[in-house]
Amino acid sequence: MSDGLDLERMKRGLRCALVTAGAIAFAFGFHAFIGGAHGQSLGCEIPVAAQGTLIARCHKGYVTIFDTAAKVPYLVAYRLTGPHTLGCSSRKGLSFKVDALAPAADQGRPNDYHGSGYDLGHMAPNQDFAWDAAEQRDTFSMLNVAPQVPGLNRQGWEALEEDVRAWALERGTVDVYVGAVITAGDATIGAHHVDVPAAFWKVIADPSRHEAIAFEMPNEPVAKGDLAPYLVSIPTVDKILGTVLPIAAGADEGAALTVWPADLKAWRKAHSDACTKTGS
Repeated sequence: MSDGLDLERMKRGLRCALVTAGAIAFAFGFHAFIGGAHGQSLGCEIPVAAQGTLIARCHKGYVTIFDTAAKVPYLVAYRLTGPHTLGCSSRKGLSFKVDALAPAADQGRPNDYHGSGYDLGHMAPNQDFAWDAAEQRDTFSMLNVAPQVPGLNRQGWEALEEDVRAWALERGTVDVYVGAVITAGDATIGAHHVDVPAAFWKVIADPSRHEAIAFEMPNEPVAKGDLAPYLVSIPTVDKILGTVLPIAAGADEGAALTVWPADLKAWRKAHSDACTKTGS
């Protein structure tokens, strides 16, 4: 993993406006002293000074803090609203591409994954952006992907993504932070030596209820089912990152005792009804 971020130098910080189709702006105040200024039209204000091998880039719907040495995301963050979980845009014809917002040399390639046995695993899931075709297309960025074992990507990790949608629909809005656990002993794949993370983590914060919950899953097959074995405390994730996530003020940052209830049946019906109405 990259060296931990220097908390004393994290004064100016990264501030991105993640603007939804409903003109809801998410003021993302993650205090990181990381590099590369660009894309003011995307609502980004990023310090010029670099922090190790990390760069920050903003798409309209999400921000990615990317490790250019490991060539996988260190952290991806976005805001998910209930209505946005009901998007019906198809991913047909979409494929991962080198992101024009960062040097190509800093990124992996889809070919690195071919024959590797690993899936191209979205960090910000394309389905969470299926409410807008352009924003869904933006998720197919090499700055938003990491190698995942198929038995994780298509099973346990997918189950967690589905629960997040159910939570967003019930709660109205959640903030999602997701990233990889990168270690010195990781294997790599492809000609560009893309790191195979040891594990992945996700934090979901409810800004209105001041609640937050965190999970960590190993990069190995995880069956769909009970998520409780993968609950971790938010300080556990902060330790992985080397800094403190800007979760909802007042939220309990200790280990969660139970997984939030997720009414998947209600979400699936709402999604089906929405897609039937739009003819998608």
